Amino acid sequence: MSLGLTTSAALAVAGTLAVTAPAHATYYSGGMPKRSFSVKTVGINGEWVKYFDTARGNWNRAGVGASIKRSSSAKPSFTAGNYSQSWYGLYAPSGTRAHRSFQIKVNATTLWRDTKSIPKYDKWVRSTSTHELGHGLSLADNPNTSKVSLMKHSRDRSKVQTPQPYDKSEVKRIYR
Repeated sequence: MSLGLTTSAALAVAGTLAVTAPAHATYYSGGMPKRSFSVKTVGINGEWVKYFDTARGNWNRAGVGASIKRSSSAKPSFTAGNYSQSWYGLYAPSGTRAHRSFQIKVNATTLWRDTKSIPKYDKWVRSTSTHELGHGLSLADNPNTSKVSLMKHSRDRSKVQTPQPYDKSEVKRIYR
């Protein structure tokens, strides 16, 4: 899930997508200007840092030219917590595309509520964390495709934890 658009901006984007869809409907203007960027982890323990590092590695090894590093001095951030809302993850961009930053939050409460087992929970956390970093690579939620995509909310989070061929081709297309 992504945040950061005002109502008028959201309507403008929706209107634009209605005119131009379905061709390349996965572009998200809240993404980073380049495939290489750094992110800091904030307020999380070593287990959550491992989840984040796995998500970074999923994109860095995807063959899309991504280089997502972890740096304590980065402005973009990744955190996790027990939030009362029902979302799994949030991506909130800020600044202009040329000077983009973002905050990713992963909701441990909702993920545990919907999985209730450690093996399934681990998979869903990895899927959610990798999905949220996909927004940093300019991928939007719920692309208009029948292909399997990490960016679809309807994906099977126990099976789709890494960028899929469709996601990879879209990142390559966006950053050519």
